Amino acid sequence: MSWTTADDKVQKLGDLKGKAVILDFWATYCPPCIVEIPHLNSLLAKHGAENLVIVGLNVGGAEDLPKIPAFAAKTKLDYPIAFPENELSRFIFSDRDDIPQTLIIGRNGKIIKKIIGFNDAIRVELDAAVEEALKAN
Repeated sequence: MSWTTADDKVQKLGDLKGKAVILDFWATYCPPCIVEIPHLNSLLAKHGAENLVIVGLNVGGAEDLPKIPAFAAKTKLDYPIAFPENELSRFIFSDRDDIPQTLIIGRNGKIIKKIIGFNDAIRVELDAAVEEALKAN
């Protein structure tokens, strides 16, 4: 599972072993994605970048790309924006194509949970999955 960063570097999930990881698949035009961002920022602040890595993987397509700089300037994101490789996108969207889709991965590299959407109930589910990911060795 890999993605390309904004500065054209390929990063792999394996590069982050030892840290809990959130891969958040989003787009600028997705209202629940926008609502989720401050909560992801708060999770990063709470647990620290040394323990938790969050990557915002934009899946908005070619029409969304030019909107990202203005969106990022307006919306505070405390984590990097990147773009998933095709294989990772196929894996995430194999059942449903709704966004946001959030993949929580434990420190041991194993998937803890895949969450679709964002609301108050999902916030609680996400927090619990992150706690579990941080404990997974």
